[in-house]
Amino acid sequence: MTGRPILLVLLDGVADRPSDELGGATPLEAAPTPTLDRLAREGASGTVYPIEPGLVPPSETPHFHLFGYAAFPFPGRAVLEALGHGVDVPVGAVVTHAGLRQVTPSPSHGFAISKWWPRADGEECRALLDAVASFEAEGVRLSLRPLDYGDALLTIDGGHEAVTDSDPFFFTGWPVLRVERLEEADDPEAAARTARALNGYLTWSHRVLEGHPVNAARRARGARPMNMLVTKWTGRRRPLPPFERRAGVSGVLIASTPVYAGLAALLGMRFVGVAEREDDPEKEAAEKLDAAIEAIRAGAGFVHLHTKAADEAAHARSPALKREVIAAIDRGLAGLFRWAERGEAVLAVTADHATPSLGPMLHAGDSVPIAVSAGTVRRDAVATFGERSAVAGALGQLRARDVLPVLLNLADRARFLGGRPAPDTGLGLPRVTPLRPA
Repeated sequence: MTGRPILLVLLDGVADRPSDELGGATPLEAAPTPTLDRLAREGASGTVYPIEPGLVPPSETPHFHLFGYAAFPFPGRAVLEALGHGVDVPVGAVVTHAGLRQVTPSPSHGFAISKWWPRADGEECRALLDAVASFEAEGVRLSLRPLDYGDALLTIDGGHEAVTDSDPFFFTGWPVLRVERLEEADDPEAAARTARALNGYLTWSHRVLEGHPVNAARRARGARPMNMLVTKWTGRRRPLPPFERRAGVSGVLIASTPVYAGLAALLGMRFVGVAEREDDPEKEAAEKLDAAIEAIRAGAGFVHLHTKAADEAAHARSPALKREVIAAIDRGLAGLFRWAERGEAVLAVTADHATPSLGPMLHAGDSVPIAVSAGTVRRDAVATFGERSAVAGALGQLRARDVLPVLLNLADRARFLGGRPAPDTGLGLPRVTPLRPA
């Protein structure tokens, strides 16, 4: 196989901000991380803006950029969630994510959403979703398909994807939002019709679900009703070149949740699911590393290992807890150098975004550290893996879209831009078609 294999370890939300509780250090800086520090010491470091400086991303968009697709329209997370649950989304389809919620209607404040998150019996959710499975208005046909518990995929036939969310999602205390067309819609009238159809559907869903026998039974036993649908993540699936053509190597994605299974399906990567272990992030990291090594030994040219443990710890709003989880992840990754201590692979560690463990922000638009070790890398003087130490590294300031080209270059797999051996414009060595004698 030409070139070195690439292992990109993604520590979801590992970057943070300084904490007085940790003596002015971030949880990453305060945690004992001998494995990550060795990677920094034996390689080159830098920092990465997941999108652009100061922009606050979710997780899925930086991954889309990290895998080399920044130049392509992002299809929306609803597409990924559906694919990750094994639901096909045809190219060209417009879909959104729908979820059951408890609301209290008010003439002055609309539909107030309870802070409670439905985790009801699957049969109850299915019966409620079946009751609002189809609706038509404004020439737009809406069809609902259950995904998991109270979550569902809403297909919008004859509609447009450029509409706002009705689910305020992370904006705690906000009511159900009126759906509107986006200002940048390329077909404003179609987007406006879609918004009107969705608003009609959502208010209708409340009328139907409010009086549904399942909710009557739930109230009778003291349980909360699930009496309205809300929507988010509307998008359209468009054709994309597969990862192997984009990067010139086969790709494997190792993670735990449906959104990453969906991303792998979207990009034609192989997905390997390894369960989250909330009580043992060290074991989870070690199991994912074993799966990554196995994939590379089986011939994969690019393996992406994702762990969400540090991000989840940050959401608990405890810098000390996040520090301990990061230390456990580092112990789980100790096998990195037992496997590739001779520089036979390109090893990289970074994050998709910063997740503050204090304050009101869900994520932050701060840069995140990256460290890369390979036999081809120009080592720098950085000796620890951290937000501030990485600033002095040889890789400098990158964006997520820059990472794959950097890794392909270090793997001796980068495309030479001075030639056109193939019709595509991928980043890695192309698959070429030989001219054969007549």
